[in-house]
Amino acid sequence: MALVSGPFSFQRFFISGKLPAHLTEKMLATIEERAFGRGRGLSDDTQVGWIGPRHLLDDDLGGERIALGSFLQLGFRVDRLAAPAGVVKAYVRMEEETLRRASGRDFLSRGERKKAKELAMTRVEQEARDGAFRRMAAYPVLVDLSRQIVLLGTTGAALGDKFANHFSDTFGKSLEPATPDTVARRLFADAANPAALDHLTPMRLVKPPDGYDADRAASAAGIVGDLRFLGRELLTWIWRQSDEDHGGLAVRTGDTLTVMLDRSLKLTCDFGVTGSTTIVCDGPTGLPEARAALRIGKQPARAGMILSGREGEFRFTLDAQRFAITGLVVPEESRQDDWRAKLEERFERIADATVLLDALFELFLTQRVGREWSSEQRRLSAWAAGKTQEKLVGAAAGA
Repeated sequence: MALVSGPFSFQRFFISGKLPAHLTEKMLATIEERAFGRGRGLSDDTQVGWIGPRHLLDDDLGGERIALGSFLQLGFRVDRLAAPAGVVKAYVRMEEETLRRASGRDFLSRGERKKAKELAMTRVEQEARDGAFRRMAAYPVLVDLSRQIVLLGTTGAALGDKFANHFSDTFGKSLEPATPDTVARRLFADAANPAALDHLTPMRLVKPPDGYDADRAASAAGIVGDLRFLGRELLTWIWRQSDEDHGGLAVRTGDTLTVMLDRSLKLTCDFGVTGSTTIVCDGPTGLPEARAALRIGKQPARAGMILSGREGEFRFTLDAQRFAITGLVVPEESRQDDWRAKLEERFERIADATVLLDALFELFLTQRVGREWSSEQRRLSAWAAGKTQEKLVGAAAGA
């Protein structure tokens, strides 16, 4: 699976409560009890369960196989049993044809069409139980017991819900998706004024169009009180930082980070009016179409990033709305011979990427809730409008 080599894509969860810092016999027993094939199916004709980390049919869940230091490596298998829509439709048509031949008429009554559908669904359900339509998939899982986080090797939100439910059934601990909202609130949980986050409203780089009602738009989108907009603002802030090249950013981990947006960039309209702009190339932020998108009120919703710290260079694409990471490439591991030690080191580098991302986010948030933010936002708006560095300095002095 992609967890052990190559680029790794994942969504992150926080463990609510606390699991032991290392695998215990009790934890291992609960994992084995909910291994694939031992649990009940879900209501949507789906079967889920734990498997070993090697491949789709790996049923070896021994402790020495899945535990490396404070990490657990598992697989989450998901089998979908439902028939494809085309098969269901074909079976219905076949049953209707059978009834037409039996009746000698060209057209069926409503009751006969209903009967044909019932007969077709009975056949579909039986064949599904027999495994005729089984679609199997497996996703890598990394449980970091030292940091109390879980990484699921797919970015699909619906699958994330199934996974969180299965994890809770196994360990008795719920999972909280690591969105910009939840990450921000965790980072500020012990701050002097954690309630400062509750007073934030989305940053707009340009004047809203006539008639735009921010409260109504938030209500319609179902995001009242949600801080996920901070993910987009983080990418905008990073873009401006890399544009002005102020050097490294000192964060709480002790690292001095350098960061830039690269390879891909998707910008969406703050007001839901002008759609989206997607650019895929080296240095996308320097292209005229990217600058033009900023000037009409778009901000990054997804972007490739290069993040460098003392551990080396990390490359990935960040979904600003969900903080899901695609294609993470970590610094090269050491060339030691012990494969378990090498694998544990890779897991540490993967976890380091999330730690550095959170540290960068915390640095941005500290500015975002600070007293000087109104001046910073004016500078950001001037930058988005394409003003020269000299004009930016003048705007800052005038603020």
